[in-house]
Amino acid sequence: MLWGSSPCLDLAAYSQVGGDGRVLNVLIVGAGDTRHLLRTLAKRYEHSYAKIHFYVYEPVVDMYARHIQQIALALEPVDRMSLSYKVRTWMELYGNTLVKPNTNSYLIKKSAQLIDIITDETARQHCLPVVQLDALKYKERDTIETIFKYWKNNNGFNITMMWDKRVRNYLGARYDHRNNAFDWDLHMTLHYIDGGKRITNQEYIYWRDTGVAYTFLETDCTEPNYTFALALLKDGDKITAMDYFGDIINGPFPCFGLDCEDDDMLKMGNMQPLKRSVDLTERNLTRMFYEIENQKPYKHKGKTDDLGVIITELPNVKIQEVETTSTRVKVTSEHYSSISVSDVEIHLMPRTAMTDYPTFDRYKNFFDVMYCGHMYFEKMNSNITSMVKDGGIVLMETRKFIVNYKKKQHDEFKEKLIDLMKSCKCVSSEDIDVVKNAEIKFNKQH
Repeated sequence: MLWGSSPCLDLAAYSQVGGDGRVLNVLIVGAGDTRHLLRTLAKRYEHSYAKIHFYVYEPVVDMYARHIQQIALALEPVDRMSLSYKVRTWMELYGNTLVKPNTNSYLIKKSAQLIDIITDETARQHCLPVVQLDALKYKERDTIETIFKYWKNNNGFNITMMWDKRVRNYLGARYDHRNNAFDWDLHMTLHYIDGGKRITNQEYIYWRDTGVAYTFLETDCTEPNYTFALALLKDGDKITAMDYFGDIINGPFPCFGLDCEDDDMLKMGNMQPLKRSVDLTERNLTRMFYEIENQKPYKHKGKTDDLGVIITELPNVKIQEVETTSTRVKVTSEHYSSISVSDVEIHLMPRTAMTDYPTFDRYKNFFDVMYCGHMYFEKMNSNITSMVKDGGIVLMETRKFIVNYKKKQHDEFKEKLIDLMKSCKCVSSEDIDVVKNAEIKFNKQH
């Protein structure tokens, strides 16, 4: 939960049918975040589709709250937020248990607008028209609204205690030697994966210990990241977070931080990367958000010979109790238009969609490209792939970047994947290597 387990993809590039003014229909199932969606948004200038329709499905409706927040932040207009500030704010809310006070203030103000977007159709059309909510049921909208209200009220979320509790339960007797356990996972698993050595010791071990993935030299993260609170308990007007149920082992690093189009970001020194995975993530998101707004290639204007430093000393985040109540400050919702992406529609699908939609005639042979995250693999079936056009593409995420996955488990996953796709009448023209490839491409047959 909270993020995906593989690098972001331009899904439009996988369609085998030329654009030429056509509408491209893309189904994203259980991706865990918006990385593929935003990457495809950024690269749409490279294709000739008249429109791209995304249909996004998450089995846990609570995840849509983060999806909407990530899309809304990525589409903040430049007169409201500079590109560099947008990138770092997005990174913090995406992958850090703790965020800067300014980031928390932004989330509080933005949540007021997000509440209006989820409850008021006029506000949605004005502020975030790209996101379509009409398919969601009222109960699902209410769930998302409750989450936005919790973010806005900022009434206490002891994420440091919750994180530490999860780590203690996972490690058991090894907790007192946790840094050694984290170092083992990094060197014996992640560093053996292509691109894995871009994740440095300092950032991975620090994330495993504190939940803070993205650190910057000039700032300290001190406020809890309320977007990590998805499992909420509502008692009248009081809303509390039950616990933290997200990832504590793999980290968000593979999604944006293993590769880069700029060669200067990939230089090595003394057999070590001169740029952290965090730095690669920042550059990749800068390119992505710039291209979303300007629809032209991004060219970095900074000094290519400034290789920066590896952070070897990181702040000590103390595990402490936080106030569960705070003085409520009246927040006014600001209504302003997001960056225009009129050639794109993002449809959020209801929880029953993977059961109901295959029975609807309009979705038979409807999608040009389908992406399925590995978390939904066990629930995939031929009814779902029946919604993909004959000759369409089905992308199945592997478990390549799952830290505690062993060779035997990878082999079992491969066998199940082959059997599943055979039953779905999908074939692959490439070698099905679930250890080497983060996703396997299949073609839907007649």
